[in-house]
Amino acid sequence: MRWLILFLLAPVTVLAQDLQGNDTASNWRVTHYASHGVWNSICDEREEYGALKQRCYIRRAEVFSYRPKFGAQYIFITPAPDGVEIEFGIEPGTLFSPSGFRIDGEQGVAWRTRRPGCLTGLGCRFKGPRADEIVQAMLDGDGYRFVFRDRHGQAQDLTWPLQEFDAAWQDFRHQAQARNLLTSQH
Repeated sequence: MRWLILFLLAPVTVLAQDLQGNDTASNWRVTHYASHGVWNSICDEREEYGALKQRCYIRRAEVFSYRPKFGAQYIFITPAPDGVEIEFGIEPGTLFSPSGFRIDGEQGVAWRTRRPGCLTGLGCRFKGPRADEIVQAMLDGDGYRFVFRDRHGQAQDLTWPLQEFDAAWQDFRHQAQARNLLTSQH
């Protein structure tokens, strides 16, 4: 996980996987990069077996604990055949409180998950209507709230502000649609 987080925090073209899946400097070329508060809207491309492969995504990554007890988490929002896919990267062994993985809004909790995989770092992905529900909560909400014990047993309480998410979402949609990576209704 540490190498994955370093990849997420480093410039995209410096650390990437080659066509064989090795973590080496690669041939991805950033074609679009925009920061909106803590949210990044990124597109890049490379040649794969004679064809141009393009991708766009929204990314947020946070290192919440440095050496020697490294800990981090991230979110990726990417185009999917039925809209978008949302993936949370959480360290294995992380334990969220029962209401500690949520989006807060003016009226209280706008969205939360109680999926066991999300609450324990075993895998946390949402697609289709579930992803759409999260995006809408992000657009309407004030902040992501993460209350948990990390894999080292340290209590953590993180908030990711959502005030600039709308700008990142609009930019991502525009860029992904321009590359035919996202259907127009999303």
